[in-house]
Amino acid sequence: MYMRILRFDELDSTNAYAKRNCSLLADQTVIRARRQTAGRGRLDRKWISQEGGLYFSLLLKPQLTDFLPNLTQLMALCVCRTLRQLGAEACLKWPNDVLVQRQKICGILSEAIFTKNNFEGLVLGVGLNLTQTDLASVGQPATSLALLGIQPDEETLLQDILKQFFDNYTVVLQNGFKVIQADYVRLFPYIGQTVHIQNGTQDVTAAVQTISPEGKLVLKTPEGFIEISIGDMMV
Repeated sequence: MYMRILRFDELDSTNAYAKRNCSLLADQTVIRARRQTAGRGRLDRKWISQEGGLYFSLLLKPQLTDFLPNLTQLMALCVCRTLRQLGAEACLKWPNDVLVQRQKICGILSEAIFTKNNFEGLVLGVGLNLTQTDLASVGQPATSLALLGIQPDEETLLQDILKQFFDNYTVVLQNGFKVIQADYVRLFPYIGQTVHIQNGTQDVTAAVQTISPEGKLVLKTPEGFIEISIGDMMV
């Protein structure tokens, strides 16, 4: 499997670099930085990027675009599987966070790139906590592989995540979330639990029924079932 990996000691953000240079970079280019000075998470939140994390972005330029949102979920699933292979009891928190013992260990941010309303590419940014031991400044419960007593080779870890992703990339592009639904649900421990969802337009508190074949969160409310496409899930 060929892919180009660009390595930096420091960037403002690997996602920002990929977006700025989209027209110059080849499909499936990986941008990796040891530090980010302006890392971001979902909903434009600041992502604390201490040295000791694995920070990378994957630039994709697919011809098929019907299922682009599901690629973010695929990446989360691949990170989760890889961490479990290392011995971490990792699980998924919809839509694209990876937790261990209810503490966040990895976040993923996807951003589409458009030029004059034409789709140019999709950037998948990954921030995975590796060797950090002081995560108090993160602002939410967080952990790292080091705190779990796991010390993987960083390059091998990156290659393992990317291999898992590209092993499933084409089939998800063609068919969507349904091809990874069973694996995703198996690693999603919130079925039957009451959760609170915020998505900027509505707040919903309800029990989780399942994840739909489209990757949506299905909630059971007194009025019936509802599907959530985008939002923050709090438990």
